Amino acid sequence: MNTLLSIFSALWHQDLIALQHIDLSLLYLCIGLLIFVESAFLPAAPLPCDSIVILCGSLAAVGILNLYAVIGVLIIAGWLGGAMAFYQGHQLKEWRMVASWLEKVPAKQWDTTDRLIHKYGLLAMFMARFLPVVRSLLPMVMGLRNAISPTRFLLVTPLSAIAWVLFLVFSGYGVSLLPDNLSKIANHILILAPLMTLLIGVVSLLIGWSVRRRAQQKISPIHRESN
Repeated sequence: MNTLLSIFSALWHQDLIALQHIDLSLLYLCIGLLIFVESAFLPAAPLPCDSIVILCGSLAAVGILNLYAVIGVLIIAGWLGGAMAFYQGHQLKEWRMVASWLEKVPAKQWDTTDRLIHKYGLLAMFMARFLPVVRSLLPMVMGLRNAISPTRFLLVTPLSAIAWVLFLVFSGYGVSLLPDNLSKIANHILILAPLMTLLIGVVSLLIGWSVRRRAQQKISPIHRESN
């Protein structure tokens, strides 16, 4: 157990010296577990899995990891994590507490959610893989609303996992070949890019919600006067 914790700590802190002296089978196992847990469970969203995938590319570039093996581990872990998130959403609606919460959501909002998922579901699922939090939240919502068949979900999820893994692994692989001063800057940009995209998305949603609320507040007095 202490060995696993030390590996997780080395991955978290990107301690290249410590990672060079770790049993490779355990290192692959820990990498896969981190990606699976972060993809499957919403509370695990703060785990720095984007930076860990980039780190895997760097470790492959210096010969610590096998490039093809780590790509395979990451893709399978991401795929299974997304499937687990979808399954959780499918099961959550059977829980009495969750069902009571869902009943409090206006039917109009659920209709809008279902319509958007049916229209953009596959594209959104593909893009969600590149966004922390969203990559575990969206599959859960899809499973919760039965917005897509499990078979279709399981066929599309690996495509998004493949794109995500290949982009970040080869980014880390290429960055490690740059001079030290440039590689540090490029690493920070790669790590912060998904967080900035998520922040922009959240801000956009909040602005849209605020605009709609103000519009409804302006309409309400007009209805009262007409009545």
